[in-house]
Amino acid sequence: MSEFHKEVGTLFGLSEQQSERLEQGLNQLEQEFAVASNVEDHTFSADYYQKFTQLVMQSGLTEDDIEPLVNVLYFSDDHQQVATYIVPSYYNSGGDRAVFSDTYQLMMEELQQSM
Repeated sequence: MSEFHKEVGTLFGLSEQQSERLEQGLNQLEQEFAVASNVEDHTFSADYYQKFTQLVMQSGLTEDDIEPLVNVLYFSDDHQQVATYIVPSYYNSGGDRAVFSDTYQLMMEELQQSM
C-alpha cells in the first residue's frame, strides 16, 4: 500500500488504483506548473484548475471533496507544493475567495514566517 493511499486515499474512500491515478496526476500537475512561464495568466489558471478538477473527478472523488482534498494535500510533505499551486490558480481564474480560505490563510502565515 502506498504512502499516498494511506495518507490521502483512505480518507476519501479511494481504492489503491484510484489513489495511484490521483497521485500520478498531481505529480504531473506540479511539473506542469513548475515549467510554465505564464502562471499569473488568467487563462493558464483557469485551465490548470480545470485539469485539477477533472483529475479529482476521474479519480473517484466528487466536487464536495475538492476543498478537503486540497487541505489534506497541503499538510502532506510530498504534495504541499501542488496545493500551493492549485489555490492561487483557482483564485486567479475568478474563483470564490471563501473556497480554500483556511488553506490559503495557512499558506500566507507560513510565507510570512519564512521571510
